[in-house]
Amino acid sequence: NFTIQLSGIKRWTLRRGRVPHPLRATTPHYSREASVVENQLKVARLSCLSGTVTDGKYGFEYGDNNAVGPEETVTLHPGDVLYFPSGMWHRVETVEPGVSLNVSLMGTTYAALVCEALQHLMVGSDEGWREIVTSRPGGEEGEDGSSGGAVHRLQGLLGGLGKLVDDFVTKKGGARSVLPPALCHPPMGNEEEEEGALEEDGEEGENGEESEPDDEEENECSNDEMSNENNGRDDDDEALGDGDDDELSEPPSSGIIIPMDDFEGPLGWTCSKPQNATLVKNPLASLMAMADIAGPSSGLLHQGSNGERSNGDKKQKESTKQYALNVNFAGNEMMESHIRVILETAHPTLIEQMDNYLECEAQGRDPGLAAIDSDPPPCLFYYGYFSWNDMAGS
Repeated sequence: NFTIQLSGIKRWTLRRGRVPHPLRATTPHYSREASVVENQLKVARLSCLSGTVTDGKYGFEYGDNNAVGPEETVTLHPGDVLYFPSGMWHRVETVEPGVSLNVSLMGTTYAALVCEALQHLMVGSDEGWREIVTSRPGGEEGEDGSSGGAVHRLQGLLGGLGKLVDDFVTKKGGARSVLPPALCHPPMGNEEEEEGALEEDGEEGENGEESEPDDEEENECSNDEMSNENNGRDDDDEALGDGDDDELSEPPSSGIIIPMDDFEGPLGWTCSKPQNATLVKNPLASLMAMADIAGPSSGLLHQGSNGERSNGDKKQKESTKQYALNVNFAGNEMMESHIRVILETAHPTLIEQMDNYLECEAQGRDPGLAAIDSDPPPCLFYYGYFSWNDMAGS
């Protein structure tokens, strides 16, 4: 959470909350509806049980029962910027009327990141994980001598889950496959402009307090009340798809195009082989030829990052190939990839390597074994198709 003081003066009183890294706001400062309060309270108490506080009796009243440490006071003048983490109790007082801008950023938890990767592994390793869960009364094991039923089926699948996770962590890249370098460095190069912009707070309310542009209560509480804000997403922010996921609203090659021929990566990054490391192909990664997606006569080759097609000569078009790389996409309903780039090259050696990797995948062979005798393109390390496994889990 960031607040930018544009004009006027405000006094912030802050105190650390009892819930570390809260998933939901821990005071009902934006809604008094029972269903919302129940969601916030149950998650707050779950978080307490996982931390140093084990009584599970977290409540919404401000005091020593749900706040720790001393109160800190900060006065903001025009041009000042204040960052306060989620889960901080805060009271805001208007010293001099003015305008401030509040920005809340929502991130991904380690739990969510790992669960999406795990689901990707599961649905790709055993067809049983892709089954629809069904059950019927009296159909469980032991009641009629049968071995059917959802519980029995799930128990069988869970029996192989430990080995699946262990193999991924120790033999197939583990954390490096979940978090390739491209997700750990600032964006590079010719990305498309992101849509949307930060929304400014609405008109000032009473006592100079800003009001949210929607119907929720004020994000900043009154002068005599403390609130504990969280940068997580409310349940109502979830949206269901309309069932038309397979229809693309734009050409398949739109997105980030990465020239492979002269790829270097960001300053300080390297894909050099560590001592005693082995090359592994990321099981969360999928490589496809753009010709397989769009067809050789679609005219999608040589499309720039701004969506405009260039008019290169026919010979150059025929010698250039594009490949779509997607990483970690089967862990969400919309099949959205954590990484999606289009790799482009006209170099015969790189084309031969890439086509060899595609052939390995089509035949069920490990592309990592095929890459032992030749140095893989650096961009495949950066965007998470390959990684080095040093067997130490680092």
